[in-house]
Amino acid sequence: MSTRGLEVTRDIREGIAEGRYPGGFRLNEAEMAARLGVSRTPVRNALSVLAAEGLLDYTPNAGYTVHRFTVEDIEEIFRVRIELESLAARLAAENGLDPAQDAAMRESLERTAELVGRSCWNTRIREAFLPLNRSFHAAVREAARNAFLVAMIHKTNEVPLFDLIRWRRFDAELLRQSLDEHRELFDALSRRQPERAARIQAEHTYRAGRRMVQNWSRTEAAGGM
Repeated sequence: MSTRGLEVTRDIREGIAEGRYPGGFRLNEAEMAARLGVSRTPVRNALSVLAAEGLLDYTPNAGYTVHRFTVEDIEEIFRVRIELESLAARLAAENGLDPAQDAAMRESLERTAELVGRSCWNTRIREAFLPLNRSFHAAVREAARNAFLVAMIHKTNEVPLFDLIRWRRFDAELLRQSLDEHRELFDALSRRQPERAARIQAEHTYRAGRRMVQNWSRTEAAGGM
């Protein structure tokens, strides 16, 4: 795929993830091409790629629509994520952390602790935690040194609105819990304890999945996004 085609694919994928193209939304090839300032060919290719990824549904003579994810989808995805993320933690512990990974995780923990220490909880604290959480787990995956495993984990993270739904009801207590779990995982990785690291990560991902399912169910009950 050309560079322009990759850019179009990324743009549409981000639009789905950010909710600009919600579940059930029909993506018109001609309109997308006009909006992005490209020919229909890269748009057509991008839609085909995203359909193969499971983000779009294709119906003959009707075209592409954004896939509507359900609670069952979320549960299935997290069953897979538990296995993938725990394997990444196990491999990271076996390999050990390099100085850059160690520093990235320490910085995430320190900055998260600063957020926990603030007396007034607000949405800005929640928003500040999101990139810290991503950087922490990115360091774990990098330490696993397995590109195929990391690619599979990334695919399970492409479900639209994961960050939005996951953290919408994220409060101070959950932030403290997340920090404690991250500290425990970092300790296991630093001590190069594969079994312990895998167990901690599996439990961490399981709890995140439970929150996701609960929040998604509430969202659907309230009428969706």
